[in-house]
Amino acid sequence: MGNDQKQRIAVIGGGIAGLTAAYRLAKQGYRVSLWERGNRLGGQAAAFEVAGGASLEYFYHHLFQSDREIAALIEELGIGDKLVWLPSNVGYFADCKAYPFNGALDLLKLPIIPIHDRIRLGAVTFYLQRVKNWKKFESVTAEKWLKRALGERAYSRTLGAQIDAKFGRYASEIAMVWFWGKIWLRTTSRRSPLDQERLGYIKGSFNTLIDALHDGLLKSGVDVHIGEGPSALNQRDGGWELAFDGRDPEAADAVVVTTPSPILARLVPDLPVDYMAKLQGLQYEAAAVALLELDRPLTDIYWLNIADRDMPFTGVIEHTNFMPSSEYGGKHYVYLSKYLEPDHPYFTMPQEELLEEYIPYIQRLNPAFDRSWISNWWIFRERAAQPIVGLHYSERIPDHRTPKPGLYLANTSQIYPEDRGTNYSVRLGNQIAEIVSDDLGVR
Repeated sequence: MGNDQKQRIAVIGGGIAGLTAAYRLAKQGYRVSLWERGNRLGGQAAAFEVAGGASLEYFYHHLFQSDREIAALIEELGIGDKLVWLPSNVGYFADCKAYPFNGALDLLKLPIIPIHDRIRLGAVTFYLQRVKNWKKFESVTAEKWLKRALGERAYSRTLGAQIDAKFGRYASEIAMVWFWGKIWLRTTSRRSPLDQERLGYIKGSFNTLIDALHDGLLKSGVDVHIGEGPSALNQRDGGWELAFDGRDPEAADAVVVTTPSPILARLVPDLPVDYMAKLQGLQYEAAAVALLELDRPLTDIYWLNIADRDMPFTGVIEHTNFMPSSEYGGKHYVYLSKYLEPDHPYFTMPQEELLEEYIPYIQRLNPAFDRSWISNWWIFRERAAQPIVGLHYSERIPDHRTPKPGLYLANTSQIYPEDRGTNYSVRLGNQIAEIVSDDLGVR
């Protein structure tokens, strides 16, 4: 085909899935346009400039050794030398004290539950690590299954406290398959339960990958539009028309939407009732993350799981206990992560008030902490951070092929049974590109 005869594909959303899909489709010879309504590419993986001219993600990120799709893409883009694998350091915060939690031996020493509960917890974890048939976990909640397996005390003091902290009022609805996925991911990322876990990070932040994808798109002829997105998608003459506020419409033979499902429902309000019900039936947890720039370390732990129910944040991720502070001009960076419902006060609370709310609890992590340690700080919020994975979730996932020919959906709600993550977003982009190519009949 001549260039002006190539089939045109519009990709809506410039996160990792959208970037990957656009890259794959352009490589196959399609005329591709990518539309990102926000002011940056990369979605939740994007980074911004901090001390020393370095970049750091708005929302904390790392890779597991089982994350093969994203590692392959990094190699393909010629930035494989930027991917480093470093030992991680995990802790567990309960009863106002942090405990190491890096493997089976640390579990056996965990003093917040009796020894027989620790053995029971270890046995349950060992069992889940070896279960491959996740479908049997779709019909039971994590709360019910784990309480039965662990007992009320061990559950409420350990895993239950974390599930409650993460999912709030949805905690009792979360299917066991979600928790199984978390255990399975950590297992496949280690050779042995006794090995120290190694996690991956991209030097220069995940912007290194995002920029490489952006460059790849431009070299492949993709029209990349940042700060622009359609206000409606309309079927026209066997194809699609992207309608905009303030500019002429754009035509496409196919459209791939990679935004959260409610946005597709707004863009195409005349979707069939059954499919629309799936889009609107999906629920998401929001997230509020405080990022602190400190002049000294807060703790000696990279990833600290919070099990104290009165703590206002879900996890403490001290990035510079993973990547050295020398990469950031000697500054230390700590994320205080909180998953919450969109109507939670923290989601709309003024930023200064939220920080002040956190200060007394930061002092529980380190009694020596003083407000003067903070040299800079930021608050970031995301409305669609974590899909709520309820019972029989596989039956509620909307298909990639919508009922309207040439219209496709690829977003984090369709990542299953694994949980959302950059690796699975790359896989999602690869998969939707194959589906669209198969349907359009061009290889």
